[in-house]
Amino acid sequence: MDIQAQISFDLNQEKIGKVFKCVIDRKEGEYFVGRTEFDSPDVDNEVLVEASKHYLKTGDFVMLKITDATEFDLYAEPVQN
Repeated sequence: MDIQAQISFDLNQEKIGKVFKCVIDRKEGEYFVGRTEFDSPDVDNEVLVEASKHYLKTGDFVMLKITDATEFDLYAEPVQN
């Protein structure tokens, strides 16, 4: 598990600064929780957006820029058009 966590961390670090099309699944605590178009629910990364800074609607697809990453979570902000 330690080896896999490091692999996941390294891969997620490469996503920082990139923009992904994400679907917003739910609001949980202080975050809207979504996933990229490449991630499966309950298996892959979750993308977290601070609800105090941004309002997103569940079920919407949003372009999100990854600002930080851990082993299993990506932190993002909506891209302004």
